[in-house]
Amino acid sequence: MKKDTVMERIVNVTFAFLNAESRGHHYLTAEWIIENVAGYKKNPETGETRSYEAAHQLFKRDRTALIRAGVPIETVATNSHTAYRLQVEEYPLKKVNFTPEEATVLALAGQMGLGDELAAFSRSGWTKIAASGIDRELTATPRFHPVNDWNSLSVSHFDSILEACRNNKRIHFEYLRNKASVPQWRTMDPWGIVSHRDRLYLVGFDIERQEKRVFRLTRIISVSKPEDIAPGDTFHSLPPETNLQKLVEEQLRQGQVLVNATVEVKEGHGLEFSSRGTLNSDGSYSLIDVDRDWLIRTAVALAPAVVVIEPPEVVSDIVSLLSSAAEEA
Repeated sequence: MKKDTVMERIVNVTFAFLNAESRGHHYLTAEWIIENVAGYKKNPETGETRSYEAAHQLFKRDRTALIRAGVPIETVATNSHTAYRLQVEEYPLKKVNFTPEEATVLALAGQMGLGDELAAFSRSGWTKIAASGIDRELTATPRFHPVNDWNSLSVSHFDSILEACRNNKRIHFEYLRNKASVPQWRTMDPWGIVSHRDRLYLVGFDIERQEKRVFRLTRIISVSKPEDIAPGDTFHSLPPETNLQKLVEEQLRQGQVLVNATVEVKEGHGLEFSSRGTLNSDGSYSLIDVDRDWLIRTAVALAPAVVVIEPPEVVSDIVSLLSSAAEEA
């Protein structure tokens, strides 16, 4: 189906007005809209940059269409510019209610856009939801973002796997056990994709091994087109009451080094630790049976807002990594 670029642009500018009101910026200028709302400055179909006059005329047409549709946009004369305002008192949206956990999940889903190929999936999703009044705790921007599987995930692989999971189709894929290994073809009846500690895993039934298996999604280097099950064969469905999250955790635990740790977390930071740990009387958090590798990587990424107190061997590794990073900088 052809993308409706006109409708997308009009929806984007409507949410821009809504978001401006919710953040106390009551007026928007045509210049701001042309520069910041997708679809005006550049033609999304050709990628060509429009002249200011053409973009301004486009906004004028969209504004007229919105007013005719009942969206109350008024023109306001300021000291040096003509600006525009959405009369929110005349255009109330039904309040959307999410629990704090649901709002956080939606916000985290928007972080997929930090990656390269998945950026288009979430470029404006959280902004549009936030425009209706949803909020979440936002901390200061970290000095750098931890590298996770969302950053390097292939959209085409992701689409093929999701299609197979939804429609009970079999897939074949090439898999690297590690960077030095030779790719191997695997055949699977997939059940779902699970996110665990910033990593993504494909869970399903391995046809060759005839057992439940978990595969790291970013180590899949090619995926065949999902195919229907051959006559006489049967798709291995997800067993009743199977928890995919627990299945991934159990399989990963077999190859993990688990440690108990004590960490100090600066207020307003380190949700990854405070949500998993037990708060101690001195304000620190105790974490039980956490993956040693994850603990080191995440503590380094969030330093200095997060400080690991023990175990000492983990502290030593963190200090070494931070020292190396400082020397390279």
